[in-house]
Amino acid sequence: MPRSLCLAFLLLAACGDDTHVDPGPADAAVTADAAVTMTQQALVVSGDFNMTGLMSKLDLSSMQVSQNVGGTGAVSGDPVIRHIGDRIYVVNRSAGSSITVFDANTLMLVEQYGTGAGSNPQDIAVVGASLYVPALGTAGVIKVDTAPLALTTIDLSALDTVDGHPDCVSAYAIGNKVYVSCGILDEFFAPRGPGKVVVIDSTTDLVTATITLPTPNPYNFIVRSPESSVFGGDLLIALLPSFTDYSTGCIARLSTGASPAATCAAGLANSDIAGTVAHMDVAHDGSILWMAVGTLQPDFSNPTGSLKGFDLATGALWDAPVSPSTQMVQDLAACPDGSVVVADGTFNASGLRVYNGTAEVTTAPLAIGLPPTFGNAVVCYTATN
Repeated sequence: MPRSLCLAFLLLAACGDDTHVDPGPADAAVTADAAVTMTQQALVVSGDFNMTGLMSKLDLSSMQVSQNVGGTGAVSGDPVIRHIGDRIYVVNRSAGSSITVFDANTLMLVEQYGTGAGSNPQDIAVVGASLYVPALGTAGVIKVDTAPLALTTIDLSALDTVDGHPDCVSAYAIGNKVYVSCGILDEFFAPRGPGKVVVIDSTTDLVTATITLPTPNPYNFIVRSPESSVFGGDLLIALLPSFTDYSTGCIARLSTGASPAATCAAGLANSDIAGTVAHMDVAHDGSILWMAVGTLQPDFSNPTGSLKGFDLATGALWDAPVSPSTQMVQDLAACPDGSVVVADGTFNASGLRVYNGTAEVTTAPLAIGLPPTFGNAVVCYTATN
């Protein structure tokens, strides 16, 4: 049974004379507020792609890392992470095939749900008491009803008429609609054609729309743009036809209205960003799309990774990377205070770094206990205790 980590609550004591006076409404409000602490923190998961996995926490006020806060058995050797509402969801891919749920404030274990042997879950979207989990080892999406517990498969096999196994990698819920991105790939993960997005009505679990993406291979988590941005609230989906040829592919924008459609987002072709997106996140004030962008040589040697920014008000890609070429940025998360936590995968010098705009706050990588993974493994938020 996984251990859980319980954070101590802040207890307040008052001193005075022997006369007890009940606080008035104003004093009571101050007392209640004082009993709550707000902590900005980042969580990062990583694994050895075998048996060992961990979740570590970075306190942004002290820049201190607490390693392995998730407990034994909670995080597998190939994890990714989502922060949704007041919950943290660790998706244990590959042999793990489970979802571990933590309270986002206390990091106490809430539950762990198996998704079936060999299911290989990839992401999670939440609608009410139901979890929608795209899974590579199935015909589409596993629905986990948590109350009462039940597992069903939403069959998307019609997307891939050759083998009946669309490679569905991400899900994002808006109201009762769940958007799921899928690649149409062969047994060697080579694209057979453009990627697809299906829209699932969570009230019936029926597919109400299927959208063809501009290029093959949707990759990594779906992100929603701010409604006030140049993308008007559209979903953003990284497309990766090739790991080494950046003349193709883009970040696609998917409209979410009555007739959804997908196009390449202006200014965000892979040729524009000079690489492929390992992960992207929107600044909490909606001003910047942060991207961890990687490159590889044609023989898959000499990997690089950099932190890049895109102005969501003007639609302009920043002229130069934020991070130096000596760092290999392979993941990131935007924090409520405007800072960005990045995962630096530099060999023998890996860990977390923190940027405030274009300036790095940290002076060295902060070790998390294992080398960071590539994409979808860091979240940053305000915890209340």
